[in-house]
This record gives sequence, structure tokens and C-alpha cells, in this order.
Amino acid sequence: MKILITADWHLGKRLHMEDFGQDMAFFLDWLLKYIEENQIDQLLVAGDIFDQNNPSNEATKQYYDFLVQLHGKGCKAIITSGNHDSPSFLETPSSLLHSLGTTVVSRFPGMEHLEKILVPVANRSGNIKAIVAAIPFLQDRFVRQVGEAEGIKEIDTKIREGMRRVFKGIGDEMKKRFPDQLHIGMAHLHAQGTKASEAEREIQIGNELGIPSDALDQFDYLGLGHIHTGQPVIQGKIHYASSPISLGFSENVYKHKIIQLEIEGNSFKQTFIPIPKFRSLYQVKGSMQEVEEKLALLKCKYDLTALVDLSIDEPIFDPKLMPRIETLKNEMAERNLKIVTQRVVFRDKSSSRKLGTLAHEKVKDLQPTAVFEKIIEGREESEEKTALKDLFNTILADATQQQP
Repeated sequence: MKILITADWHLGKRLHMEDFGQDMAFFLDWLLKYIEENQIDQLLVAGDIFDQNNPSNEATKQYYDFLVQLHGKGCKAIITSGNHDSPSFLETPSSLLHSLGTTVVSRFPGMEHLEKILVPVANRSGNIKAIVAAIPFLQDRFVRQVGEAEGIKEIDTKIREGMRRVFKGIGDEMKKRFPDQLHIGMAHLHAQGTKASEAEREIQIGNELGIPSDALDQFDYLGLGHIHTGQPVIQGKIHYASSPISLGFSENVYKHKIIQLEIEGNSFKQTFIPIPKFRSLYQVKGSMQEVEEKLALLKCKYDLTALVDLSIDEPIFDPKLMPRIETLKNEMAERNLKIVTQRVVFRDKSSSRKLGTLAHEKVKDLQPTAVFEKIIEGREESEEKTALKDLFNTILADATQQQP
């Protein structure tokens, strides 16, 4: 039997207004092809299916279309919620998805109903080969009781003790109900000793101190979500699956992957399957001259436009710098590169303060509409730009009690 473990899809993700829908479409197409070619029996997705708890229609369609195609490949799926997901949104179509071979566990049922998260999984011949503990993101009420005037240390201690209690309870229940089967867990949390990237939102359960690895060590294998750059917690036994694409600039150098478990009897083999890269995310830092030299060497290696995070550090204020950046943007667009965020720092504050004083004296002469037009003049003409103008005019009319 072959099982794939993945997590942190973040469907609907945008980075500085850049939509990653096409990135995910490429990944999902690749995943379906891999599943078909390698006759994968079961897919586990350990949380953060969506980037927002109220996902867009496009992200929702992408999710359902994938599950329909997955069913057509003869592969079943188990999906759990992450801290970004809405449990109610995920569970609403669960009965319909069950007919497609997809099991959704979006809410933890409590310690008295652990049987609800224990899912037998079978190979394509129908023979049960393992039991999966499908553990969704654990809300606070399941791991600790809130006390008055608690400090951070008391809260951390309660969280660790609560998580240890929950995971031990699940492990004990699996051993009791299925003593002769292979036990696989899937969960979404922050384990102790792992390092989060810029794209990972802080979560309430398992904060930066993390959950101790021995508390999680209750299964033959545990696949985790939440940390995008897949890392081992216990080598060969507890591992993060990683996100399928780079969701932030700090993740660009990481080689994303999925976990494959091949089960024979009561033993398994762990393999990491690299995911093809579809887009580059570059961070470029330095003086203006250094930045221009580095940008000249950048290349778009893939079909999707490479995104650039620009950080410029100059000793003194230069009024010509911003026009130079705008020129750079136009030149880079011809090479399928796009600056999506920029920061400019002038270390000598005296000139910028002087400029600020002059600007302050002239503020009263500025017209709101002219200022707004200046702010958005760099945007390409689009429905979004038109909508922004309409919204601004409406707000301005309300503020000045005039009709737009």
C-alpha cells in the first residue's frame, strides 16, 4: 500500500496581491499525475487547505475539482483542518465528499469520542493496511482550562500537559481498538525545535516554544502540517510534510516535497518526493547600485513570473532614486520579473526630515483626488484599479458630504 502525506496548500493564497492560483494549479496537476503513475492508494492532507477561513469561489472550485479528479484516479483521501481553515466550511459537504472516497475531519470530537477520528485505510484491493488518526487543529478548550491571572509560563505549561494528554489518549485508544494494525497519525501543530518561516501565521496551540516530541511520539509514524519547510521532529518517525510551493520569500531556497509511505505488513518505508518548482521568489538587498547589478543578473527560470522583494539602503537621501526604481520595474517586466514589494532606507535622516518639513508646509495646498491618483498611478489599468477609484470617490463624497 502507498500513502502520500502533504499539507499547507493554502488555496487562495496571495503574496503582496499576487495570486498563487496558477502555482497551485500546476502543483495539483503534477500531484494527480504522480498518484496515477505510481498507483497511490491514500492521500493525507494535514491542514491549512485554504489560506483564509472564508475562501474565494476560485479557491473552493480548485479544491472540489481536485477531489473529483482524485476519485477518478482510484485514490482516497483524508483531510483535516488547520489553523487557517474554517471547520464548518470544510465539514459542510463532508457527506457528499465521502461518496468520492474523501474523509473530512474538521473538528476534534473530544476525548470521549476518539473513535470518530480513527480511520481504517485500505489498498486498492480493499485490504485494510493501517489505521490513521486524523487529528484536526486542536482548539484551546480541548487542551487546557483557562484560569484567572495566568501568565505566559502557566499557559505554556498547561498547553504542553494538555497536548501530551490528548496525544497519549489517542495513541492508547488506537492500541486498544487496533492492536495488530500499523498506526499512522496526521496533525497540524508546532512541534518543539522546529523553525517557522515568514509565511506561517502564529498559532495559539503550540506557540513558539512548541510541543515536545516525546508527547507526540504515540504512533508508528506521524505526518505534520503547519511548518512549511518540512523538517524532522524525530528522524524516520515524525516529520513535517512541507507546503507544496514557496508561500513567502524566505521559503524560496527550500526544496518542497511530499512524504510517501510504502507499507508492507507492519513495516513501512519513508521516501521524500521532490515537488517541481513553478515560480521563483527573489529577495534583493543593498545600495541602489548593488541592487541594479544584482537585478541585472536575475532570470525568470520558470513559466510563472518571478516575484522580487526589494530592499535598498542608501547613506543619504536621493530624490532621483524613486524614478530609477520605476524605470527598473518597466525593464524587468520585459524579462518576466516583477517587483511586488520595496523598502528604501536613507541612513542620514537630516535631508529626509528637511524634505518632510517642506512637504508638511505644502499639504494644505494638496487636493485629495490628486494625491490618490499619484498613489495608484503605477498600477496597471484593470478592474481592480477602476474599483479602487470608485471606492475612493464614494468615501471622499461621504467625508465631504457631497455626491460623487
